[in-house]
Amino acid sequence: MSFRPLAESKQRASPRNIYLLALIEFATYGALVAPSAVALSLKVLELVPVGQKEVSIALVTALGGATALITNPLFGGMSDRTRSRFGRRRPWIATGILVGSVGAGMMLAAPSVLVLALGWMVAQAGYNATFAALNAMLAEQVADEDRGKASGIFGAASGLGMLSAYGLAAVFATSLPMLFLAMPLVSVAIVTAVCIVIKDPLPVGDIPRVTLRSILTSFVFSPKEAPTFAFVALQRFVMQTGYTLVSAFGLYFLMLRMNMSAAAATQLSLLVGILTLVVMSVVSWGTGFLASRRGRYGSYLVTAILFMAASLLISAFSNNLVLYLFGVLLSGIAMGIYFSVDLALVMRTLPAGKEGKFLGIFNMAKTLPQTIAPAIAPLLLLVGSGDPIAGGDKNYMALYLFAATAVLLSFLTIVGFRSVLNRPTAPADDALKELIS
Repeated sequence: MSFRPLAESKQRASPRNIYLLALIEFATYGALVAPSAVALSLKVLELVPVGQKEVSIALVTALGGATALITNPLFGGMSDRTRSRFGRRRPWIATGILVGSVGAGMMLAAPSVLVLALGWMVAQAGYNATFAALNAMLAEQVADEDRGKASGIFGAASGLGMLSAYGLAAVFATSLPMLFLAMPLVSVAIVTAVCIVIKDPLPVGDIPRVTLRSILTSFVFSPKEAPTFAFVALQRFVMQTGYTLVSAFGLYFLMLRMNMSAAAATQLSLLVGILTLVVMSVVSWGTGFLASRRGRYGSYLVTAILFMAASLLISAFSNNLVLYLFGVLLSGIAMGIYFSVDLALVMRTLPAGKEGKFLGIFNMAKTLPQTIAPAIAPLLLLVGSGDPIAGGDKNYMALYLFAATAVLLSFLTIVGFRSVLNRPTAPADDALKELIS
């Protein structure tokens, strides 16, 4: 690469800029989560017989996940090479949010599951273009000592975005137009305003041109080129696979385990989602500032993994509402801690000048589970002769136990990125070092 990234210019992003970028994160996450919170499940129930709901929702979410898998590194790499009077990242951020809104309209009007899936794919493509460019802008403008703080703020922003989507769903639970369109329209207004205000200067030197080869290689990298990055991405992939396995089946889980009607389960799942996101946002914001001050991320990462596994194990064996809600609270704490450090960790491993491409690849590690998990989950639900806790023909115990195992396995990858767990000037985390040695 012949240009010097902004991250090396020793210009630290102001708190104002971090919060403005986080506002885009908030709006985009809200628009992306609004359909998956409950709208997709309700739309599927409107389109197919009840007995086909699990297979249909799995198909829709898997195709959306596959689209996100392709588009994130593609648009991230293209934003690295964009020349524009509006900057490298802003054109992709703004265009992506508009395309995502078009996909939301397609989902609302869908007359079949296949058209619903197509709309979800369009929405995923648009919103992931926004995420890819946004994360690259953050990585190149934020100094290392501020990355834990920025990661925590972004984690809180994504949580608040999801919270807005769930809150909207709780208020307008019977209105599919509001569920599908309200957050995308709000996101267009917010992102447009922020893109007008935020600066997106070009880096010093020449920017490589977009070529067919650069497009085709957006999805490929050699672990030898960035081995530490590869382990961080692997950890995220395994962890994400664990909790994504159960994310699309929360409504149906409540219907079986708590013996609820679809309407009652919908209301409770929304309240549970809101509780989780409130906890996650508060914990992420606070933990991000603590991690940034200490310069040590390892103990936070291990705690998040253990808490998430424990929450899944609680759900695996629970048909008691109080115990289930405790597990939900624990998962919110786990995700808050995790989101406060995961972005900070990966930003320490990015090759200079390729921030967009490698953050796109990192986001593949986040989105690939959206394709794999929905394909695996229906098979796990068929293990054995039904659910040992509540009966029925779907084995939710097997699903949650497998998810907890995957989350715990992600712990093994930490040995590959020990070098970035601590800031060079921070004291070593002796307890973690002893644990993973």
